[in-house]
Amino acid sequence: MIVERLDRPLGVRIAAAALAGTLAACSGDPPRGAPAGGTPFRPAAGGSGAAFALPGAAAYQRAIAFVAERDGAGMYVAWDFETLTSPDSVHRTVRGWLGREGDWARFIEERWAAGPSRAPWRIVPRGPVRLVVGEEDVIREVYYEEDARSVSVRLDGSLAEWSGPGGRAYRLSRASAKLGGQETPGLAIDVSEVAESADALAGEWVVLVGPDGFALVLAGAAGRYRSWVFAGGEDAAADAEVEWAETRSFERAHRDVPVLWRFRAGGDVSGEFRSASSHVGALEGDGPVLPVVAVYEVAGVVAAAGRSIPVTGFARHLQR
Repeated sequence: MIVERLDRPLGVRIAAAALAGTLAACSGDPPRGAPAGGTPFRPAAGGSGAAFALPGAAAYQRAIAFVAERDGAGMYVAWDFETLTSPDSVHRTVRGWLGREGDWARFIEERWAAGPSRAPWRIVPRGPVRLVVGEEDVIREVYYEEDARSVSVRLDGSLAEWSGPGGRAYRLSRASAKLGGQETPGLAIDVSEVAESADALAGEWVVLVGPDGFALVLAGAAGRYRSWVFAGGEDAAADAEVEWAETRSFERAHRDVPVLWRFRAGGDVSGEFRSASSHVGALEGDGPVLPVVAVYEVAGVVAAAGRSIPVTGFARHLQR
Protein backbone atom coordinates (compact mmCIF):
# COMPACT_ATOMS: atom_id res chain seq x y z
CA MET A 1 0.00 0.00 0.00
CA ILE A 2 1.00 3.65 -0.27
CA VAL A 3 3.03 4.65 2.76
CA GLU A 4 4.28 8.19 3.40
CA ARG A 5 6.44 7.73 6.51
CA LEU A 6 7.74 11.23 7.10
CA ASP A 7 8.04 11.27 10.90
CA ARG A 8 11.75 10.33 10.80
CA PRO A 9 14.48 11.43 8.38
CA LEU A 10 14.52 9.30 5.24
CA GLY A 11 18.10 8.15 5.82
CA VAL A 12 17.24 6.92 9.32
CA ARG A 13 14.28 5.00 7.94
CA ILE A 14 16.48 3.38 5.28
CA ALA A 15 19.06 2.30 7.84
CA ALA A 16 16.41 0.90 10.19
CA ALA A 17 14.62 -0.90 7.40
CA ALA A 18 17.82 -2.49 6.12
CA LEU A 19 18.34 -4.12 9.51
CA ALA A 20 14.91 -5.75 9.29
CA GLY A 21 16.15 -8.30 6.77
CA THR A 22 16.07 -8.99 3.09
CA LEU A 23 13.06 -9.21 0.84
CA ALA A 24 11.14 -12.49 0.82
CA ALA A 25 10.48 -13.95 -2.61
CA CYS A 26 6.82 -14.16 -3.53
CA SER A 27 5.67 -17.74 -4.11
CA GLY A 28 3.41 -19.10 -6.79
CA ASP A 29 3.66 -18.73 -10.55
CA PRO A 30 0.87 -16.90 -12.35
CA PRO A 31 -1.04 -19.07 -14.75
CA ARG A 32 -0.25 -18.76 -18.41
CA GLY A 33 -3.18 -18.54 -20.76
CA ALA A 34 -4.74 -16.76 -23.65
CA PRO A 35 -4.18 -13.02 -23.27
CA ALA A 36 -7.13 -10.70 -23.01
CA GLY A 37 -7.89 -8.24 -25.76
CA GLY A 38 -6.63 -5.41 -23.60
CA THR A 39 -5.92 -4.53 -20.02
CA PRO A 40 -6.58 -1.17 -18.37
CA PHE A 41 -4.13 1.38 -17.09
CA ARG A 42 -4.53 0.75 -13.37
CA PRO A 43 -3.62 2.83 -10.35
CA ALA A 44 -0.86 0.84 -8.67
CA ALA A 45 -2.66 0.91 -5.35
CA GLY A 46 -5.80 -0.69 -6.73
CA GLY A 47 -9.06 0.38 -8.28
CA SER A 48 -10.40 -0.07 -11.76
CA GLY A 49 -8.95 1.20 -14.98
CA ALA A 50 -11.88 3.59 -15.18
CA ALA A 51 -10.10 5.66 -12.54
CA PHE A 52 -7.89 6.88 -15.36
CA ALA A 53 -10.85 8.28 -17.29
CA LEU A 54 -10.16 11.71 -15.80
CA PRO A 55 -11.88 14.81 -17.19
CA GLY A 56 -9.73 16.26 -19.93
CA ALA A 57 -7.31 13.33 -20.00
CA ALA A 58 -5.83 12.79 -23.45
CA ALA A 59 -2.51 10.99 -22.81
CA TYR A 60 -1.91 7.63 -21.17
CA GLN A 61 1.42 5.96 -20.53
CA ARG A 62 2.13 2.47 -19.20
CA ALA A 63 5.71 1.26 -18.83
CA ILE A 64 7.21 -1.92 -17.42
CA ALA A 65 10.94 -2.34 -16.94
CA PHE A 66 12.83 -5.40 -15.70
CA VAL A 67 16.18 -5.18 -13.89
CA ALA A 68 18.20 -8.33 -13.18
CA GLU A 69 19.13 -8.73 -9.51
CA ARG A 70 21.91 -11.27 -9.92
CA ASP A 71 25.40 -9.77 -9.92
CA GLY A 72 26.85 -9.76 -13.39
CA ALA A 73 23.56 -10.68 -15.09
CA GLY A 74 23.45 -7.35 -16.94
CA MET A 75 19.97 -7.85 -18.40
CA TYR A 76 17.22 -5.25 -18.88
CA VAL A 77 13.88 -5.44 -20.66
CA ALA A 78 11.66 -2.38 -21.03
CA TRP A 79 8.20 -1.81 -22.50
CA ASP A 80 6.39 1.44 -23.32
CA PHE A 81 2.69 1.63 -24.17
CA GLU A 82 1.50 5.14 -25.04
CA THR A 83 -1.99 6.28 -26.02
CA LEU A 84 -2.85 9.77 -27.26
CA THR A 85 -6.48 10.71 -27.92
CA SER A 86 -8.31 13.33 -29.93
CA PRO A 87 -12.03 13.84 -30.48
CA ASP A 88 -12.06 11.60 -33.57
CA SER A 89 -9.19 9.12 -33.09
CA VAL A 90 -6.91 7.19 -30.74
CA HIS A 91 -3.19 6.94 -31.54
CA ARG A 92 -1.22 4.11 -29.94
CA THR A 93 2.48 3.28 -29.75
CA VAL A 94 4.27 0.26 -28.33
CA ARG A 95 8.05 0.08 -27.94
CA GLY A 96 10.30 -2.61 -26.51
CA TRP A 97 14.01 -2.59 -25.65
CA LEU A 98 16.42 -5.32 -24.63
CA GLY A 99 19.75 -4.63 -22.96
CA ARG A 100 22.36 -7.33 -22.34
CA GLU A 101 25.89 -6.83 -21.06
CA GLY A 102 26.06 -3.29 -22.41
CA ASP A 103 24.42 -3.90 -25.79
CA TRP A 104 20.94 -2.48 -26.47
CA ALA A 105 18.37 -3.06 -29.20
CA ARG A 106 14.87 -1.73 -29.73
CA PHE A 107 13.20 -4.94 -30.84
CA ILE A 108 9.81 -3.41 -31.62
CA GLU A 109 8.25 -0.03 -32.33
CA GLU A 110 4.76 0.05 -33.78
CA ARG A 111 2.31 2.93 -34.18
CA TRP A 112 -1.28 2.77 -35.28
CA ALA A 113 -4.48 4.77 -35.14
CA ALA A 114 -8.11 3.77 -34.60
CA GLY A 115 -11.44 5.44 -34.11
CA PRO A 116 -12.63 6.90 -30.82
CA SER A 117 -12.68 4.51 -27.87
CA ARG A 118 -14.81 4.46 -24.72
CA ALA A 119 -11.77 3.10 -22.85
CA PRO A 120 -8.66 4.66 -24.42
CA TRP A 121 -6.58 3.88 -21.32
CA ARG A 122 -6.68 0.15 -22.10
CA ILE A 123 -3.46 -1.46 -23.32
CA VAL A 124 -4.13 -3.12 -26.64
CA PRO A 125 -1.71 -5.91 -27.65
CA ARG A 126 -0.65 -5.87 -31.28
CA GLY A 127 1.21 -8.25 -33.57
CA PRO A 128 3.97 -10.12 -31.76
CA VAL A 129 3.35 -8.29 -28.45
CA ARG A 130 0.97 -10.15 -26.16
CA LEU A 131 -0.23 -9.94 -22.56
CA VAL A 132 -1.17 -12.45 -19.90
CA VAL A 133 -3.55 -10.95 -17.35
CA GLY A 134 -4.86 -12.22 -14.05
CA GLU A 135 -7.75 -11.34 -11.81
CA GLU A 136 -9.02 -7.75 -11.97
CA ASP A 137 -7.03 -7.25 -15.20
CA VAL A 138 -3.68 -7.17 -13.40
CA ILE A 139 -0.83 -7.71 -15.85
CA ARG A 140 1.02 -10.97 -15.15
CA GLU A 141 3.27 -11.14 -18.18
CA VAL A 142 4.26 -9.14 -21.24
CA TYR A 143 5.92 -11.02 -24.03
CA TYR A 144 7.17 -10.65 -27.58
CA GLU A 145 7.24 -13.65 -29.86
CA GLU A 146 7.94 -13.66 -33.57
CA ASP A 147 9.46 -16.49 -35.58
CA ALA A 148 12.27 -17.90 -33.42
CA ARG A 149 12.70 -14.74 -31.35
CA SER A 150 11.03 -14.30 -27.99
CA VAL A 151 11.48 -12.27 -24.82
CA SER A 152 9.13 -11.99 -21.85
CA VAL A 153 8.79 -10.32 -18.47
CA ARG A 154 6.69 -12.05 -15.82
CA LEU A 155 5.52 -10.14 -12.72
CA ASP A 156 5.51 -12.48 -9.73
CA GLY A 157 4.01 -10.35 -6.98
CA SER A 158 3.90 -6.77 -5.72
CA LEU A 159 6.45 -5.64 -3.13
CA ALA A 160 5.50 -1.98 -2.79
CA GLU A 161 3.09 0.48 -4.39
CA TRP A 162 3.18 4.26 -4.52
CA SER A 163 1.30 7.13 -6.09
CA GLY A 164 2.64 10.41 -7.37
CA PRO A 165 1.20 13.72 -8.54
CA GLY A 166 -0.86 14.02 -11.70
CA GLY A 167 -2.33 10.53 -11.83
CA ARG A 168 0.96 8.64 -11.64
CA ALA A 169 1.29 5.26 -9.97
CA TYR A 170 4.25 2.93 -9.43
CA ARG A 171 4.39 -0.73 -8.48
CA LEU A 172 7.61 -2.56 -7.56
CA SER A 173 7.39 -6.33 -8.09
CA ARG A 174 9.41 -9.47 -7.99
CA ALA A 175 9.87 -10.52 -11.60
CA SER A 176 11.68 -12.76 -14.03
CA ALA A 177 12.70 -12.29 -17.64
CA LYS A 178 13.05 -15.08 -20.16
CA LEU A 179 15.20 -14.89 -23.26
CA GLY A 180 16.03 -17.84 -25.46
CA GLY A 181 14.62 -20.24 -22.88
CA GLN A 182 16.87 -18.93 -20.11
CA GLU A 183 15.15 -17.32 -17.13
CA THR A 184 16.72 -14.51 -15.07
CA PRO A 185 15.31 -13.34 -11.70
CA GLY A 186 15.03 -9.69 -10.80
CA LEU A 187 12.71 -6.78 -10.05
CA ALA A 188 10.28 -4.89 -12.25
CA ILE A 189 8.84 -1.40 -12.03
CA ASP A 190 5.33 -0.89 -13.42
CA VAL A 191 4.53 2.77 -14.14
CA SER A 192 1.06 4.15 -14.98
CA GLU A 193 0.47 7.77 -15.95
CA VAL A 194 -2.44 9.87 -17.18
CA ALA A 195 -2.31 13.52 -18.22
CA GLU A 196 -4.16 16.15 -20.21
CA SER A 197 -1.49 16.03 -22.94
CA ALA A 198 1.62 14.12 -23.95
CA ASP A 199 3.79 17.04 -22.81
CA ALA A 200 2.47 16.62 -19.25
CA LEU A 201 3.66 13.00 -18.93
CA ALA A 202 6.72 12.49 -16.72
CA GLY A 203 9.94 13.11 -18.57
CA GLU A 204 12.08 10.71 -16.58
CA TRP A 205 11.94 7.86 -14.10
CA VAL A 206 14.63 5.65 -12.61
CA VAL A 207 14.73 2.45 -10.56
CA LEU A 208 17.92 1.68 -8.61
CA VAL A 209 18.51 -1.62 -6.81
CA GLY A 210 21.17 -2.56 -4.27
CA PRO A 211 22.10 -5.29 -1.80
CA ASP A 212 19.73 -6.64 0.87
CA GLY A 213 16.62 -5.84 -1.15
CA PHE A 214 17.23 -2.09 -1.37
CA ALA A 215 15.37 -0.23 -4.13
CA LEU A 216 14.96 3.47 -4.92
CA VAL A 217 12.59 4.99 -7.49
CA LEU A 218 12.90 8.56 -8.77
CA ALA A 219 10.36 10.14 -11.13
CA GLY A 220 9.70 13.62 -12.42
CA ALA A 221 10.90 16.34 -14.77
CA ALA A 222 12.63 19.73 -14.79
CA GLY A 223 14.44 19.06 -11.51
CA ARG A 224 11.21 18.41 -9.57
CA TYR A 225 11.03 14.76 -8.64
CA ARG A 226 9.49 12.40 -6.14
CA SER A 227 11.43 9.56 -4.51
CA TRP A 228 10.31 6.23 -3.08
CA VAL A 229 12.56 3.87 -1.13
CA PHE A 230 11.98 0.20 -0.37
CA ALA A 231 14.33 -1.57 2.06
CA GLY A 232 13.88 -4.48 4.44
CA GLY A 233 10.13 -4.63 3.83
CA GLU A 234 9.61 -0.94 4.68
CA ASP A 235 8.93 1.91 2.28
CA ALA A 236 9.16 5.69 2.47
CA ALA A 237 8.51 8.66 0.19
CA ALA A 238 9.96 12.16 -0.10
CA ASP A 239 10.41 15.04 -2.52
CA ALA A 240 13.67 14.94 -4.43
CA GLU A 241 15.95 17.17 -6.46
CA VAL A 242 17.68 15.68 -9.49
CA GLU A 243 20.23 17.38 -11.72
CA TRP A 244 21.94 16.33 -14.92
CA ALA A 245 25.54 16.69 -13.85
CA GLU A 246 26.87 15.72 -17.29
CA THR A 247 25.28 15.58 -20.72
CA ARG A 248 26.28 14.61 -24.22
CA SER A 249 25.07 15.85 -27.56
CA PHE A 250 22.63 13.73 -29.55
CA GLU A 251 23.07 15.33 -32.93
CA ARG A 252 20.25 13.55 -34.73
CA ALA A 253 17.70 15.29 -32.51
CA HIS A 254 19.77 18.44 -31.84
CA ARG A 255 19.43 17.89 -28.10
CA ASP A 256 21.63 17.13 -25.11
CA VAL A 257 20.88 13.97 -23.15
CA PRO A 258 22.05 13.21 -19.59
CA VAL A 259 24.81 10.72 -18.80
CA LEU A 260 25.39 11.54 -15.11
CA TRP A 261 22.70 12.33 -12.54
CA ARG A 262 23.03 13.64 -8.97
CA PHE A 263 20.14 13.69 -6.53
CA ARG A 264 19.05 14.52 -3.01
CA ALA A 265 15.88 13.09 -1.47
CA GLY A 266 14.20 14.10 1.76
CA GLY A 267 17.18 16.18 2.82
CA ASP A 268 19.23 13.27 4.17
CA VAL A 269 19.63 10.87 1.24
CA SER A 270 21.85 11.68 -1.71
CA GLY A 271 23.70 9.97 -4.47
CA GLU A 272 24.67 9.83 -8.09
CA PHE A 273 24.44 7.37 -10.94
CA ARG A 274 25.99 7.28 -14.38
CA SER A 275 25.07 5.73 -17.70
CA ALA A 276 26.87 2.42 -18.20
CA SER A 277 25.15 1.74 -21.54
CA SER A 278 22.17 3.18 -23.39
CA HIS A 279 19.91 3.28 -26.41
CA VAL A 280 18.97 6.80 -27.54
CA GLY A 281 16.50 7.39 -30.36
CA ALA A 282 14.81 10.32 -32.06
CA LEU A 283 11.04 10.35 -32.48
CA GLU A 284 9.00 11.93 -35.24
CA GLY A 285 8.55 15.65 -34.96
CA ASP A 286 8.48 18.98 -36.76
CA GLY A 287 11.57 21.07 -37.21
CA PRO A 288 15.23 20.34 -36.55
CA VAL A 289 14.78 19.75 -32.79
CA LEU A 290 13.16 16.33 -32.39
CA PRO A 291 11.69 14.48 -29.42
CA VAL A 292 14.03 11.93 -27.81
CA VAL A 293 13.40 8.70 -25.92
CA ALA A 294 16.31 6.95 -24.22
CA VAL A 295 16.78 3.91 -22.00
CA TYR A 296 19.85 3.40 -19.83
CA GLU A 297 21.69 0.87 -17.77
CA VAL A 298 22.99 2.91 -14.83
CA ALA A 299 25.31 2.37 -11.88
CA GLY A 300 26.15 4.51 -8.89
CA VAL A 301 25.96 4.93 -5.14
CA VAL A 302 23.33 6.07 -2.61
CA ALA A 303 24.44 7.67 0.68
CA ALA A 304 22.06 7.42 3.65
CA ALA A 305 22.61 7.53 7.44
CA GLY A 306 26.33 6.97 7.12
CA ARG A 307 25.91 4.05 4.74
CA SER A 308 27.18 3.91 1.18
CA ILE A 309 24.97 1.64 -0.91
CA PRO A 310 26.19 0.55 -4.36
CA VAL A 311 23.33 0.46 -6.85
CA THR A 312 22.63 -0.51 -10.43
CA GLY A 313 19.45 0.02 -12.34
CA PHE A 314 17.44 1.34 -15.25
CA ALA A 315 16.49 4.85 -16.37
CA ARG A 316 13.93 5.94 -18.94
CA HIS A 317 14.33 9.45 -20.30
CA LEU A 318 11.99 11.40 -22.58
CA GLN A 319 12.24 14.87 -24.08
CA ARG A 320 9.34 16.06 -26.23
